[in-house]
Amino acid sequence: MMEKSNFRRWLTLAIISISGGVSFDLAYLRYIYQIPMAKFMGFSNTEIGLIMSTFGITAIILYAPSGIIADKFSHKKMMTFSMIATGLLGLLMAVYPPFWIMILIQVAFAVTTILLLWSVSIKAASLLGSHDEQGKIMGWMEGLRGVGVMALAVFSMWVFSLFAPDNPSSLKAVILIYSAVYILLGLLCWFFVSDGYTQVNDEQAKENFSLKDITSVLKISTTWYCSMIIFGVYTLYAILSYSTNYLTEMYGMTLVAASYMGIVINKIFRALCGPLGGIITTYSRLKSPTRAIQLLALVSVATLAILLITNQHPQSVAVGIGLILLLAFTCYASRGLYFACVGEARTPKYIMGTTVGICSVIGFLPDVFVYPLVGHWQDTLPAADAYRNMWLMGIAATAIVLIFTALLIKNIRRSAAPAGTAEVAQQEFI
Repeated sequence: MMEKSNFRRWLTLAIISISGGVSFDLAYLRYIYQIPMAKFMGFSNTEIGLIMSTFGITAIILYAPSGIIADKFSHKKMMTFSMIATGLLGLLMAVYPPFWIMILIQVAFAVTTILLLWSVSIKAASLLGSHDEQGKIMGWMEGLRGVGVMALAVFSMWVFSLFAPDNPSSLKAVILIYSAVYILLGLLCWFFVSDGYTQVNDEQAKENFSLKDITSVLKISTTWYCSMIIFGVYTLYAILSYSTNYLTEMYGMTLVAASYMGIVINKIFRALCGPLGGIITTYSRLKSPTRAIQLLALVSVATLAILLITNQHPQSVAVGIGLILLLAFTCYASRGLYFACVGEARTPKYIMGTTVGICSVIGFLPDVFVYPLVGHWQDTLPAADAYRNMWLMGIAATAIVLIFTALLIKNIRRSAAPAGTAEVAQQEFI
């Protein structure tokens, strides 16, 4: 009976994790299929960028209230409704609607995936384990998310490659596959996810949702340091989504080959490198997540500088792929660590959730401006100039990471060594 109960718990975790991971893929369809979207749906690169930024702007608004949804409503009902609604929106997307309808679909995607699913899925997974099991539960959640995203991306890309290059049904088939999977996962959520209500008394509720706590968080310097670290890393993450276009336009790779590389970069590396960052800080001498992100940022700057040099005269596609993969490793390993900076900064537990919410709002702002800006460059500039500007943006973002990791490390050292422990703190970050 114990084994059966334990099996159901891990199966439930897999369903929650995979649902939370793949639910964003239609909203972020451009990451792999920007060229087919422009070709078959009739959108310009600028319009595709605006479609993406619409999701990003709406998501920024909805991150904070998603936490209240997780505390006040049934996890089973929210996840089931969210996944099925997202699947139905995908069916509408598959008819290749006009631009203004796509904008409305992106707003609806933000409601179903951010407001109704983002915090709910994290909390539902957390409730599957005791306090001592949270590290294991969250670690497996991240890994299962990556596996689900990767498997579905590879399968849908294989189906896409079966069609002739000029067949508009190829992209439609991909969208329909995602829609069907969403609806299936929604049904599984109904049978496996619990309601997950959290019982709190009025005094606790006031403490959890106090406006004073939000003001206190905004007054703490480390909140802004952590937010800007996330901001810089996430800007690089958004830029990496243009890898497919870069390899196609600058190196002449075929659409299918470049799309497979997009899956490797945006899906497989995401699945492998995110947990790898946590493994490095857990089992190596480098215990500080902030210090690890700083070292990864140094590698990113060097890689971006080489990409900038080779941008005007690209020759070896192998070199181009290698540089992109190295940049992807540094980005995704940093993504696996940047929320750990909040805890390392000794953020009080009673405002930890509020801090994470504020860091999400500020840190994910690149969703708003990166896509329309790069799309505009693609539409109005020669390819070499457009990607030169993109790599320069990446260098500026990585410089932000270097500046604010240095400030955060200095703050952590100072707070950790007030009473003659400076030497110990110094050794901890070496």
